[in-house]
Amino acid sequence: MKQTLAQQRAANALNAARIPGMGHGQDGGNALSGFPMLIKTDGSLAAFAFAVERKPNKELKQRGAHLIVGAIATHLQSLGIADAQTADDLVDELARGDSALLRRATAEALAFLNYLKRFVA
Repeated sequence: MKQTLAQQRAANALNAARIPGMGHGQDGGNALSGFPMLIKTDGSLAAFAFAVERKPNKELKQRGAHLIVGAIATHLQSLGIADAQTADDLVDELARGDSALLRRATAEALAFLNYLKRFVA
């Protein structure tokens, strides 16, 4: 059965929305609502680097953002855009990849987040 790209985005976003803590920000905030704008203003590499940033004790600084980028990695892998399975691997792959990969991954991440934001709300 062949699905449309919109169906694939929706299905992957529904799965991601079921992950405990998805989109939760610090102090009970919402990490998901502003994430697309972070990508648009700073670029996907900077936004994804923000999500994988760690404290000196190796604990994640932004757990909610890390979950979001992990879901993006899973989505991009399911479409064959990237090979990364984790947020950290996605940052590495995009940093080492060419500009076409970065542009395609960015556009698809934003489209995916449109679904995820609605399913998590």
